[in-house]
Amino acid sequence: MTEPVDIASLPPAVRRFRPLCPGCTPALLASPGARPCSHYDCPGLPVELHVTCDTCMYDFAAADGQVKCDHTTCPTAIRLTANVPVYKAWVEMVVAEAEGRRP
Repeated sequence: MTEPVDIASLPPAVRRFRPLCPGCTPALLASPGARPCSHYDCPGLPVELHVTCDTCMYDFAAADGQVKCDHTTCPTAIRLTANVPVYKAWVEMVVAEAEGRRP
């Protein structure tokens, strides 16, 4: 299991990124079982926030989809799995910001 990521350590591109898709809200991002993007093509999404495989559409943040590779050896799976803590920290930051809290 990976350790949580400190929000202050997030790359600047991640800290600045906000989804621009209509209907994408902090509440939607944080809802249980939410996918990183319902269309898997969030405009301007920093590479550090990519958690869905372009080949099989497996969502590593939600652990959802049809696995089509060995996640222990597939380079894409390893990279996307490593992005999950960053993605979760970013969601936490966006939700806290929307609620007027300091992340």
